[in-house]
Amino acid sequence: MKVKQILGFSILAISSAFLLNSCGDGTPNPAPGIDFIAEGGSITGDVTMDGDKAFSIVFNVTDDSKVKTVEVKSVVNGRISPQLDTTINKASAKIKLSRKSYAAIATEVWTITVTDDKGSSTSKSITVTTTSAATGDPISSFDKDNAGDPFKVWNFLGPKPGSFNILDGITLASGDPATEKDIQDSVVLAEVSQWPARWTSKNGTTFKKVTGYTYDAVLNTGQLEAVWNASGSSMKSMVVNTGDLYIANILAKTSAPARLAGKVLVYIIDVKKTTGDNLDYVQFKFKKKTL
Repeated sequence: MKVKQILGFSILAISSAFLLNSCGDGTPNPAPGIDFIAEGGSITGDVTMDGDKAFSIVFNVTDDSKVKTVEVKSVVNGRISPQLDTTINKASAKIKLSRKSYAAIATEVWTITVTDDKGSSTSKSITVTTTSAATGDPISSFDKDNAGDPFKVWNFLGPKPGSFNILDGITLASGDPATEKDIQDSVVLAEVSQWPARWTSKNGTTFKKVTGYTYDAVLNTGQLEAVWNASGSSMKSMVVNTGDLYIANILAKTSAPARLAGKVLVYIIDVKKTTGDNLDYVQFKFKKKTL
C-alpha cells in the first residue's frame, strides 16, 4: 500500500469550533481540543491511498472541565456513515480508530466532533482519497424471478409466500424448510392491523444496514466484503423502508441440500402496506456472486 501525505499536520477545522461560549459566571468557556497523534503509522492529515486498505487515526481530546462526547462520521458523496459515538466524561482521553479506506475510487471525509459538558464543541476533519477499488469475482443484479415477477416478501399472515431463499432466488411458503429461509417477514398476530414490514431470518442469516455505499457502486465480491466490514453492527431483524440498502451474511449449510456461504446486497424498492387483506409486501432486488 502506498500512502502519500498530502498535508502533513494541517487539518481542516470547522470555524465554529474556535468560538468561546460564556460560562454561567461570565467567564469564557474554551472549546474542547482535538490533537492528532502520529503513532504506528497513523494518519494525521489528508492522505491518498489504495482502496480497501487498513489505516488508523489516533487523537487526544481535552477540555478544561470534561469532554462529554466524541462523535466520528465519514462522508462520501453526501452519504454519511457513523463511525463512533461515545461518552467520555473525562478531562482528556486518547482514542484510536482502526478502519479501512473506501473500497472504490472516491474522496471520503472523516470528521471528529468533540463536545464538552458545557455544550461547547470542536470539529476537525481528515480527507482520505482512494485511487483504486477492491477487486474480486463479478456479482450480478437480480430483480425478477424465472416467471418475470418482481421479488417480494409478503405479509406472513396472508395468502402469499412470506419467506425467501436469496441464494437461489426463490420465494418460500410457511411449510418449507426453515434452513432455506434467508429472509422472512416476522409479523405476529397482534400486529395484524399495523403490519411492521419487519424482516428476520430462520437460518442464521444476519444483516447490516449500508450507508456509505450505493447499490450500483458495488461490483464484485471484494467490495461486498468491504461493505460488510464497513457497515457497523450486524442484526438478526430490522424494519425495512423504501430505499434502504442492506447486506446479508448467509451461512454455509452442509446438510442436504448443501449451500455455500455468501454475502448478498439487498435494495428495498418498495414497501407496500394494505388494509384488511394481509397482502402487504416488500419488493426488492439483490446482487450476489455470479454462479
